[in-house]
Amino acid sequence: MRFRSTLTVKLFRDLWRLRGQALAIALVIGAGVGTMVMAVGLIRSLETTRAAYYDQYRFADVFAPLKRAPEPLMAQIRSLPGVATAESRISTGATLDVAQVPEPISAKVHSLPRADASALNRLVLRSGRLPDPNRPDEVVVNQDFAKGAGLQLGDPIRAVLYGKQATLRLVGTVLSPEYIYALSPGQIFPDNRRFGIVWMGREPLAAALDLNQAFNDVLIRLSPGERPDETIRRLDLLLAPYGGAGAYARTDQISDRFISSEIDQLKTMAGVLPPVFLLVAAFLLNIVLARLVDTEREIIGLLKAFGFPTRAIMFHYVQLAVLLSLGGLAFGVVLGGWLGRGLAGLYQRFYSFPFLSFRADADVYWFAAAATMVPVALGATTAVWRSARLTPAQAMRPAAPPDYSGRITSTIASALGPDEPSRIILRGLLRTPLRSGLSVIGLAAGLMLYVTSQSPHASIQRMIDLGLERADRSDLIVTFAEPRDARALYELERIPGVMNVQPFRAAGARIRAGHRVMREGLSGVEAGGDLNHMVDVHGVMSQPPPQGTVITGRMAKLLDVRRGDFVTVAITDGERPTLRLRVTDILDSPFGSSAVVDRATFNRLLREGDTLSGAYLEIDSRALAQIYARLKQSPMVAGVTVRASMRHAIRETVQKNFNTMTFFYTGLAVLVVIGVVYNSARISLSERARDLASLRVLGFRRSEVAFVLLGEQALLVIASLPLGIFAGIELWRFMIRRFDTDMFTIPFVIDPRVVGQGVLVVAAAAAGTAILVRHRVDHLDLVRALKTRE
Repeated sequence: MRFRSTLTVKLFRDLWRLRGQALAIALVIGAGVGTMVMAVGLIRSLETTRAAYYDQYRFADVFAPLKRAPEPLMAQIRSLPGVATAESRISTGATLDVAQVPEPISAKVHSLPRADASALNRLVLRSGRLPDPNRPDEVVVNQDFAKGAGLQLGDPIRAVLYGKQATLRLVGTVLSPEYIYALSPGQIFPDNRRFGIVWMGREPLAAALDLNQAFNDVLIRLSPGERPDETIRRLDLLLAPYGGAGAYARTDQISDRFISSEIDQLKTMAGVLPPVFLLVAAFLLNIVLARLVDTEREIIGLLKAFGFPTRAIMFHYVQLAVLLSLGGLAFGVVLGGWLGRGLAGLYQRFYSFPFLSFRADADVYWFAAAATMVPVALGATTAVWRSARLTPAQAMRPAAPPDYSGRITSTIASALGPDEPSRIILRGLLRTPLRSGLSVIGLAAGLMLYVTSQSPHASIQRMIDLGLERADRSDLIVTFAEPRDARALYELERIPGVMNVQPFRAAGARIRAGHRVMREGLSGVEAGGDLNHMVDVHGVMSQPPPQGTVITGRMAKLLDVRRGDFVTVAITDGERPTLRLRVTDILDSPFGSSAVVDRATFNRLLREGDTLSGAYLEIDSRALAQIYARLKQSPMVAGVTVRASMRHAIRETVQKNFNTMTFFYTGLAVLVVIGVVYNSARISLSERARDLASLRVLGFRRSEVAFVLLGEQALLVIASLPLGIFAGIELWRFMIRRFDTDMFTIPFVIDPRVVGQGVLVVAAAAAGTAILVRHRVDHLDLVRALKTRE
């Protein structure tokens, strides 16, 4: 008990004396724990919220679009093995005309789900009410579209539904589990102003599409534990005579795919960044405790001489290590919760969840605590073991003075140090190469985090530029409700203000290589067209081959094919032919996973003549209003994409999201730099206080004495810059490979400005820390310092 009380008093005295270093360590540990709690909590929140949302509003497990089928066919679909419930609905594309938006608006229109609680893909009413069955013109739209387009309840919406014009009236706004991330076809960022989802009564929609007592879309919910593969196979066989476009599972549904991709990216971040912070914290803790043991040699010897057990002394330093890290753990938990709630609010605006609260259960905090204590224990092991090996006689004998007479140390210091203070700095660094090297690594970690966290902005901007500037130079993209013959191309060319038209043909397909299958599109691109090109992530353009197909790198990887291999393409449109195509090239495209063929070849293989699914248009901006008006009235136009508006929406979305993430990661990088620089400088000051005081007594000015200490830190910072830049670049290269999905490929880009900014951030953090240390040097107690061996 006497031992325990005495060491407890010493423990708290040590903590107070090391409060500066403890704060620096707490900042670094807090950054790591905060990142971990935030990332793991957000992963848990997104997964839990998605699962609860899907279950509560009965999101379908399988989707099956088709051309047209009679309603009695649903009885056979419901009898398929593994099907718990199945519902038919009517879906179509449409062009909307809203007074607040000058451009034509593309929309997806669905029939309303049944009103009972067992219906699939139920809607969450956010404002207004659902349409009255006795009023065929009433509709509801997704909430984000209503906000983006400036729609109010009661506003009229003019629509073209499969060639028929109708005036609809908005009576409510809703959310749907099917459109948590609402995207128009071919896009990866939402444009809520120019793309919307509309739900209306089934009877008026069926009348507009001539689908009375028929349907063109099927929703299926599987029995618990059932896998969708066999159900999809049977469903495709059943729907093939009715123009089935190929059923697909929920995991292939575009909204769910994007959310899964976001969760995977959070998992990557949680697996990469927190270990960096915690390893830096372990290194700092090791240095602090090693220095403490060295300076308390006599105290350890006296404790052992007075009978204190070795295990009690070891336990004392273990307790000190744990207490030094507890502040950082507590700070990290609070920081992670605060950041998690803030980012959850950001996700709530970006993804249309009816509810999303940050959730970090007790196991998340226990995991964060364990992940903190393991590297802390590793960092303290060396120092604690050093205290255990000291015998009382060894401990009470003064340590040998540092030896500066080594030939290598002396030669380097004399050659590089033009004056005595400079030579003192170099000898000090060379005398402790391991600690100097670890300090360089710690500082480099801060710069690495900054470079890595800032690089996504340039890479994503490059991806957008490749996809929207180099690959697509059109002003408008017009999509037809169904494939049209060449007369549609001539009609587009005759519109006043249209200067150039490039047609395309697109069809849904199942692409197979061996036992591997992908549900993707097959695109027929005009050879020699100058409005739309195939571009890879390096900006290299290519043309579609006269024979065979070009596929993306993601598709080649998933299908495990190489150049020269053959793939089997089962078209799910029209006459549904099966094609065997040779892979002539593999293109690492920024967006999508489609296969590309020459349009003329595609038309010939489909045996349908000169047909097109839509066209890219180059227009005279002065005739924009007239062109919009003409396209809004065209009965067969299912969608119009305005490239300039889409570019603006995408850049605005990226800017908003990356501003928040930039601020967050810059702060973490600064915390690491401050923690490493301050700890290194304080330890050097403690160890060399007697030397610095001696220099003052010998006549050195305060500025010269400060130069000895701060010059040492400056050299460490300078030495860390190349390593930090290199590590940041390589870490971003590694993370890009982890972020790559089947929907987009982020090109590897390093903006030189980011590197320069990172160097300035490190320098500024180091300079701020140097000011604090300089203050301590200037107020050094000379008498006290000269009376101690420290």
